[in-house]
Amino acid sequence: MYAADSNGNLLRGSTLSVVDGSSQDSKLGSGDRLVVKNADGETIVDKALTKSDIYDLKFRENMRQNITSLNGGGWGFTSELVSMPYNTLAHPEIRTYMTPQGWPETETITARNNYWEVIDRANGKHLVMRTTDNNGNPIKPSDAINDVFNNRSAYRFDCATPMPLLNMKSTLDTIGADDFNRNAGRMDFSSWYDRYDSTTSDGGFSTTVRLASAGEVSVNGVRNLNGETALFDPNRGDKLEIGSSYYFDKPGDNTTANQGWNAIYLGQRENGSHDFWAISRGNVNVRFEQNSWIPSTGFNGYYLGAAIGDPNVNRLEAWDNNPSVV
Repeated sequence: MYAADSNGNLLRGSTLSVVDGSSQDSKLGSGDRLVVKNADGETIVDKALTKSDIYDLKFRENMRQNITSLNGGGWGFTSELVSMPYNTLAHPEIRTYMTPQGWPETETITARNNYWEVIDRANGKHLVMRTTDNNGNPIKPSDAINDVFNNRSAYRFDCATPMPLLNMKSTLDTIGADDFNRNAGRMDFSSWYDRYDSTTSDGGFSTTVRLASAGEVSVNGVRNLNGETALFDPNRGDKLEIGSSYYFDKPGDNTTANQGWNAIYLGQRENGSHDFWAISRGNVNVRFEQNSWIPSTGFNGYYLGAAIGDPNVNRLEAWDNNPSVV
C-alpha cells in the first residue's frame, strides 16, 4: 500500500525495504523503518512504523490471504441475509431473547449446526453462535468462525454479511486465537450489523461514507437517487487500499437485490486494471473509464461509491491483550 497512490496505481519500478528497528528481531514491528524508492533510486517514502501501522498492515495481509483461500469463490448467495440450507429445523423453535437495549423480544430458530443457529428476528435473519455444541461442550469463537470458512458449502449469505465475517476472520488471524476467544463473545452476523460498538452497522470496520444528492452521478445515462453514495474521489480523501471494503453502487436503484456490490480490494495488475472480490462473483477484474471511477469492465452499470471500510485498528489493539502483534 505504501508503493501505490490513492488511486491504487502501483509506482512502477519502485522498491520497498524494511530496516530493522531497535529490537533487531528480523520481524516486522513498531520502530522499524519502511523505505520506498522510485525507479530512479530516489526515496519517496521513509516512514518509522508505529504500533497502529503494524496492526493495520497485518490485518490487511490477513484479509488478502483469507480472500485468496476462497480460491476465487466464496459462499452461495441468499436474499434472506443468512441461511444454512442443509441444517434447516423440521420444527422451528421460538424463544425469548433480550435486545441490546434490555427489552425482551421473540425470536425463531430456523436452522442449527454444531456451531451456529439461524435466527429470525424482527429486523431480519441472523447467524448467531451457539454457546455449546451438540455434545454440550463450550464453543470457542475461533472454532465457530473457522467453520464458516472451512465448510463454506453449508452457509449462504447476502452481499453484505461476508464483510463482517471476513473482518472477524482477519481479526482472529491478526491477534491469535487466545485473545480472539477472550474478546469475541457470542458472535452475531446479519448484513453490516456489529454488536461490539455503538455504531452497530459498520461490520467491524472503521467506515467513512459520503452520500450524493439526486443526479450527481450518471452511468450509461442513468442518474443516482438522493441518498445513494457519492462517487469515489481521491481529492476528497478516498483511497484504494488492499484489504479495505468498498461499494459499487447501481444508480437509480435503492430497493432491489442488485442495487450494489460490497467488495474487498485486492490490488492492481500490471495492465492497470484492479482486482476486487465480491460474494457469488468471486474475484472481479475491473477497468475504470479514463479519469473516472465508473467501471468499463467488471461491475458494468455501477460506479465506485464513496463508502469505505478500513481496518479497525483501535479494536485490534484493544483485543490484542498479550500483545502478540507488535
